[in-house]
Amino acid sequence: MLKNLRVLSAFSTPSAVAAVADREGGCYAASVSELLFSYGTLRQREVQLATFGRELDGYLDAIIGYDLDYVTITDPHVIATSGSDRHPILRPTGRPDAHVDGTVFTISEAELAAADEYEVDDYRRISVPLRSGPHAWVYVFAG
Repeated sequence: MLKNLRVLSAFSTPSAVAAVADREGGCYAASVSELLFSYGTLRQREVQLATFGRELDGYLDAIIGYDLDYVTITDPHVIATSGSDRHPILRPTGRPDAHVDGTVFTISEAELAAADEYEVDDYRRISVPLRSGPHAWVYVFAG
């Protein structure tokens, strides 16, 4: 029986998923999946490889009731991974026509934990309904 799961990226360094699995001392079942809605840097190939150890496949969708804003990131690792210190962030709004387009990815619980590790304290993860119907996790303004 496997005690730890180690996922290596294309650069032969452990991914954030492997680090989370190692820290939590377990192996994560591939069949457990979560939906993650991304409107920003988690859609970038380089960020996906560094965070999940793989490139993600997804589909286009939107969430209703949010506006897109920007935040300045100070975490050097996140800036190096994304290539920018200016990241998009979602803020709730009461405007009835407000929506934000993005991509929905199906990821494992370990990958969701790795996404939590990647996101800085300006963000918090919540579950929101997608325009298409199902609910997905998304990172929004924490304030």
